[in-house]
Amino acid sequence: MSNTSNASGPSTEGYETTEVFANMTSSVLVSENASKQWIDYIQFVFLPITIVLGIVGNLLTIIIMLSERFANSPSSILLILLSLSDLVALLSQPFNKTNFNDLIGLDIRAFTDSNCKLYILIRRTSKMMSSWAVVGLCLERFIAVWFPLKAKLFVTKRLVLILVISGLVIIASFNAVWSYASKVVNGRCNPDVYDYTNSTERLKYGVMLQFGTGIYSNVPIILLTIFTTLIATKLFYHRRKRRSMTSRSSGDQDVRITAMLIGIAIAYVILIFPITVLHNIAYQKRLHAFTEASDGFSLYKEIAQFMEKLNYCLNFFLYVMTSSQFRQELRTKLFSCRCKPN
Repeated sequence: MSNTSNASGPSTEGYETTEVFANMTSSVLVSENASKQWIDYIQFVFLPITIVLGIVGNLLTIIIMLSERFANSPSSILLILLSLSDLVALLSQPFNKTNFNDLIGLDIRAFTDSNCKLYILIRRTSKMMSSWAVVGLCLERFIAVWFPLKAKLFVTKRLVLILVISGLVIIASFNAVWSYASKVVNGRCNPDVYDYTNSTERLKYGVMLQFGTGIYSNVPIILLTIFTTLIATKLFYHRRKRRSMTSRSSGDQDVRITAMLIGIAIAYVILIFPITVLHNIAYQKRLHAFTEASDGFSLYKEIAQFMEKLNYCLNFFLYVMTSSQFRQELRTKLFSCRCKPN
């Protein structure tokens, strides 16, 4: 009976297996198409918006920091440095995108290896200087909150300028050495060209990568976490005590300034950390971060780079939201021309 029953019709096992495989393949294709759509959406919509907003906002910040109201403050040097660094990072971003290079028909960074190295050096230096400008602002606020009577003696424009120039020389020198791995490959400028199958080369690049991510994000994140925690703790206690000694408006103004700088620090930590994870994942998996084409990695790379760009364009809006003096000076700069007679 069992033989007759088995022979009575064709087996459906092969069809079911084929159908399952077809469904799995279809799901993978749908997932890949969705990833590509998100990548295209980020590149063609969000990135241009962040670049335009960042350029306008950072230029306005520089103009305002050069005004008489802010020019005498040591922190104005750090805010100008932050805006300039963010501007360079934003302006260099389009040349780092494959779609933009395809649009203009060439990678202008890739004329020579030297041209590629110079681009990577400038881009990395601007990003690292942006990070340390945020640390400098946080340190300045820490001194102002914890040592208010000595803050003007410790933090002067001359000292800040010396530290800025020294930091620029050190960071640029490091990036000049790190640029050994920046080369032109197949008509494209790549920042991480090394043979990851060669243990010596991989170790050498790994050391440079750890120092680089340490300067760019790891060390600044640790310092910002420590300083912002100490500032918030001291400010909570200091504000209650100040209310009984000085006017409320003075205390509120100090809180707003500190809130602005803490907001910059928090935004930096949240928006910069993903790009650091990206580079370390690529190194651990023996991938080249900027040339790896797998859909999952490419999508994460685009999201991480988009978050990084947000960090370079959001500071202006934090200034506007938290500083009444900044808003007043902004209105003066934007609308003063309307008040002048012809």
